[in-house]
Amino acid sequence: MRLSRFRPAAMLATCLTVVGCEGAAISPEVEVTPNFARPGADAVIAPAASTIAELARRVDDFNATLEANGSSIRLDYPWMFVVGGGTDPFQQLRTGSRWTTSDPEYILDASDFTTDLAPAEVDATLMSAFDSWNAVPQSRLTAHRVADSGGNIDVLDGLYDRSGNCVSLYDLASPNLDFGAGLIFPEADIVVGGWVPAEYFSQCLGSEDIIGVTWTFSDVDSDGDNYRDRLYVEQFYNPAFTWVTSGATFLNFGLMDLETIAAHENGHAHGLGHFGGPLARQPFKLKPNGRVFNPEAVMNPFYLGGEDRSLHPTDVAALQTLYAGNTP
Repeated sequence: MRLSRFRPAAMLATCLTVVGCEGAAISPEVEVTPNFARPGADAVIAPAASTIAELARRVDDFNATLEANGSSIRLDYPWMFVVGGGTDPFQQLRTGSRWTTSDPEYILDASDFTTDLAPAEVDATLMSAFDSWNAVPQSRLTAHRVADSGGNIDVLDGLYDRSGNCVSLYDLASPNLDFGAGLIFPEADIVVGGWVPAEYFSQCLGSEDIIGVTWTFSDVDSDGDNYRDRLYVEQFYNPAFTWVTSGATFLNFGLMDLETIAAHENGHAHGLGHFGGPLARQPFKLKPNGRVFNPEAVMNPFYLGGEDRSLHPTDVAALQTLYAGNTP
């Protein structure tokens, strides 16, 4: 089943990663930076249990609406881009749903680009991050950009009261969402919704340290490939950080290298999880060779600053594993 902007009506949802699709234990996907108690100290980064519980509750409530309306589609739990409780066993490849199409379409919402960079620079960088995954050999997956029709097409970018407090993860004002019926009308397979208010991350998702988030809607396995069918993705980034295309340095968590973060998020958009350690609640340690992760990958579980834009062998192998046998 493929949902696209040409489909007149469709019910959608994403699989937050706490229970995960196919019964796998995953964890909500949001991107955060290490927060050190003092310079040079080891750090354990664990998302608050209350944050994970609230995210799970919000998603479970939405999925209950879908189920009540007879839909098999689910909103998946978002991955937490953190080290700590609720993360994956990073030494193994973790995947969720996968696209049943070989050419998912994506939209870049230019109306909500960061103001830290020129719009043309943001546009080119976000496209480059998609192109990195498109260039993987022996993979049938190639994402194609389509034009943004304009308007409020995002459905998971939050709703706020007059004081700026987060009322809901769901944008009830979006014409692409019929919350009561559990209906979503996607305009592309992937919508890069851009930079939403910082309160979305601190209040709706529960942490001001979140860099970005990728939400996914999936359905039951329709083609017998043993993966849930990936239907729709939305991505958002946090304006509380300073976004750059050059000058980001290792362990400088004030500057976010846009292509590095976008390449990571696009791995999630295609169904990849995190890998490369450290394990849950294992202290962050900088090894003598300057490395933290084993193996190093764009899909490592948290951002350490600097530039890491090119896919590593593990990233390439992961996408090939997921899509080498995917039939359009």
